[in-house]
Formats: sequence, structure tokens, C-alpha cells
Amino acid sequence: MIRRALIFIFIVLGAFPACALESDELVLIVNKNVPDGLKLAQYYSAQRKVPAGRIIELNLPITEEMPFAAYESEVVPNVRRFLEANRLNEKVKCAVTFYGVPIRIMPRVNTPLEKNEQATIEDELKKAIADIDQAVVNVEALARRADEHFSPQTGKTIEALTARTDYAARVLAKHIAGLKDLQARDVLSAVVGRAVDPLVGKANLAERQMQEIEATPNAPAAQVAEAARTRVELLALRAKIDDLQARRSDPEARTELRRIAKEQISPFDHARLLGGMLEQFNTADTQAAFDSELALVEWNNYPRTKWLGNPLNYRYQGPAAPKMLMTMRLDGPVAQTVTRIIDDSIQAEAKGLAGKIVLDSGGYLALDLKNPAYKAYDDTIRRLNELVSAKAKVPAGSIVFDEKRDVLPVNSAKDVALYCGWYAVRNYTPACRFVPGAVGYHIGSYEMVSLRNEGETGWCRGLLLDGIAATLGPESEPFLMAFPEADEFFPLLMTGKLTLGEVYWKTNPQTSWRITMIGDPLYNPYKANPILAVEDLPARLRAIFQARSAPKP
Repeated sequence: MIRRALIFIFIVLGAFPACALESDELVLIVNKNVPDGLKLAQYYSAQRKVPAGRIIELNLPITEEMPFAAYESEVVPNVRRFLEANRLNEKVKCAVTFYGVPIRIMPRVNTPLEKNEQATIEDELKKAIADIDQAVVNVEALARRADEHFSPQTGKTIEALTARTDYAARVLAKHIAGLKDLQARDVLSAVVGRAVDPLVGKANLAERQMQEIEATPNAPAAQVAEAARTRVELLALRAKIDDLQARRSDPEARTELRRIAKEQISPFDHARLLGGMLEQFNTADTQAAFDSELALVEWNNYPRTKWLGNPLNYRYQGPAAPKMLMTMRLDGPVAQTVTRIIDDSIQAEAKGLAGKIVLDSGGYLALDLKNPAYKAYDDTIRRLNELVSAKAKVPAGSIVFDEKRDVLPVNSAKDVALYCGWYAVRNYTPACRFVPGAVGYHIGSYEMVSLRNEGETGWCRGLLLDGIAATLGPESEPFLMAFPEADEFFPLLMTGKLTLGEVYWKTNPQTSWRITMIGDPLYNPYKANPILAVEDLPARLRAIFQARSAPKP
């Protein structure tokens, strides 16, 4: 995966530290072709005191879906430029999309020209790997001359070539360090340097020389001036590369980026860049929720097929990731729905959310009672019931738990604050009457296919029309593993320690996929009156707060 910036002059950024999301850490995204969206963003800004100048207006379709190419050409470069121009890259943690912004990005479709470019990049990558292999062979030959017992590693993937280089370099470094003859040591070091330099890249070499000069006390003035010029040139190169990568939908930008990469960065990073570009031409399973893709707006050339693990999830154990954005959506069947969500969330937060907790288990019976995955998700709802029944500070009789095959019938519960249930796919049943500020979701495969279509029967539209303030759902088949687990999402929310945006992104398993969360990211319904103590959470969830409160080294 190619990160937000190339290796030679950039810091790799991990997920931002856990801390309460605040209004000055938001950016708001609207569709300039839907005026109601801008009005809602302005209203939200006023109510939540979002700083001025945080609204990004994009030229988007007025439909609920948009072409893949349009997302790449309109959304990615403009959002990145806005953040860069306003110096918000490090400040902003969450992007909020508003009514009128499409909910779905359609699958990628390659044009004939793009298919030709794909073939060109494949040829370039083959040649790049062959060139690296030859350079590595040269280094290995030196290692063999230095150590008769040296046996080179094998493999011609980028990872294997990197490992081969590192191994040979370690053998040579050990041999050089052991030489007693200083002149022989200097001669061999120079020979090795000439063999290794082609694998380093011009920009890396320039940066290394610059750093050596800057670290040298009383360096000659001419060298200091040269180091200063090098720094300016490297920063200009960084800006150029950033701009080209933001324009990844532009074939001319891609061509120019490949040229610069070949000339300036290490052959390894050049090859990785080519591999990342090839990922962009893959069309399989590239449909995604707009917001889920937007979370990675500052990433470059990452795989777009299927999903990626969410680096903000508290369980994430994958490789170090670039910075990403939390995303949330203020949307609904009509513009007035959004106004209600904003008002209800603020009012409920001020006084504390109170009402019934409705947990409708038994979904695995409606799907396949022998499928262990379905049973496993049902168990998350059962565990949630056990936890809140034993520990939650709620009035007696306020927990409704059902584990029958069918969903709860119409008007089963009044004054509902929290809801989780399944499984009646795209067949909303108004089982609950919600209090203002209620939060809940239904596990189903197509519950957010549409919010605005009057004939839509998905649960997201139905729940929003019936007054819920926050819900989530998929715009197409996401598979069960894409949903936050009930016994993680709701307990974290009940502590009052995290905002809705943080709760969702700490428990959402995937990104670049098909689930969207609707609600105010700053909403903290139990801030005033928590109903679960952190000490009552399972150990794995308690660890989140221990990490938050740990002293800085």
C-alpha cells in the first residue's frame, strides 16, 4: 500500500490517539447542487459551534449514487486540497457528510484507454523488478566475495528483494566493521556504496547528504547553503508528488508521477507505486459506501476491491496505517429529518438519554440456525443483554429482550432509547416508538439502499422516519462481519465517555466497504448520566480507556 506521502521525506502517520472528539476537529461536506445540504451544514455549525470555514462544497450528482470516476476526480482532490490549503490535515479527525451527498459509489469501470494504461504499468513493473533484481545480484556478489559462506536468499517479489538486499547489506556491514586495515575498509565501503546507491534513489541520497551536513558542527558555509537548497527542493518535490497523487484519476498526472518516481525515489518504492496504481484498475467488488471510502481520502493507491480492516478499530492488529478520518452522516428521507436529528441529539445529550433498551435476538434462526457465524452475532446481542441486565443503571423493567425467530411485532415497545435487532432484510417493522435522541440499528443486508425513495422499505429509512437519531446500515450486501458487534458498540456508548463518532469507529470492523453511520458525530447521549461504568465493561473494552488515560512517556 502506498501511503499518503512517499517514504524518503515523510513521517508515517498512525491512527490518531484516543481523545474526545470536539467540534473544531470536524470538516463538513455538502453537495453544492443540493442547497438544503448547505443550509443544514450551516445550522449544524451554529448549533455545535464548528469553526467558520469548515464547509467543503463539492460538485456531486443529486442522486444517491455516483460513478467511481466522479468520486476520484471530484471528491478526492478537492477534499485533500481543502485540508491542505486550510492547514487542517493534522487538526481534522472527522468528516461529516450532509443530506444531498450520495450514499454510494458505484463499481469502477475501466475505459479502453485505462486498459491500455494498465498494460503499460504492468510492463513497467516487470522491468522495474528486473532492474532491482540485477542491482541486488550485484550487492550479493560483493557479499559472496566478502564472506565465502554467504548464501543469498531467493525470491523476486518486492518483499523478497527487500529482504535479500537487507541480508546482503548486513553481511557486508559486518565484514567491513571487522577489517583492521582502515584503507581497505574505506575502499570496500566505497565499492559497496556504489553498488547499493542505485537501490536507494536520488531523493533519499540527497536527503541523507543534507542531514549529514546539518548534523556537522561548523560545516563550511557553502555546504550549509547547499543543504538548505536541498531541503527546499525536497519539500517542493513532496508538494509535487502530493498534488499528483491527489489527482490519481487523471491519466496525465499518473504518467507524470511514474516518471518522477522512477527518477527520484528508490526503485523499491517506485515498484510499490506501480503496484499500487495497478490496484486502482481492479474492478472487482469496488462498489462502496461514500462515507466508508471517504475515511481514506488521504490515502494513495490502496486496494479498492472488497474491504480493508479499519485501523481505528480498537482490535486492529494490521500494519501501521496512514492517518484516516472518522466519517459520519447527517442525512435522512427529507431535509427536516436532519434538523430533527441535530436538535434531538443536543437536547438528549444535555439531559441524558432515558428509555427502554430493546434487544431483538434470534436472527440466526431466521437465517440458518446451523451457521456458526450467524449464531456468533446472535451471541453478541445475548451478551449485551446479560451485561445491561446485571450492570446497567436503568429502571426495573426497562430492558426488553426477545430471542424468537421473528422480529418483534408492530408497537411492541414504547419510549425506546436503544435498539438492536435482526433479521428481516429490507422489511422494516415499526416495533418501537422512540424517545428523542434514540440510537439503534437493525442487522440486515440492504438496509440503506436508499433513504429518499418513498417506496424504500429498508430499516434505515424506516427508523429515521420513526424518530431515531442515529442508525447505521449497508448500501448493498456487506456480509455479517461488517457490522459493529452489539456488545461492543452499545456498552461503549453507555459509558458516556465517548462520542457517537468515536464509538462507531472504534467498533466498526471495516472501511472502504459498505456500511454507513447516520448521526451527529459529537453526540454523547450518556454524557450527563452514564448507565454503565467503565469498570463494568469486559476487559477488552476497559483497555480502550486505560490507553486513553495512560500518561505520556
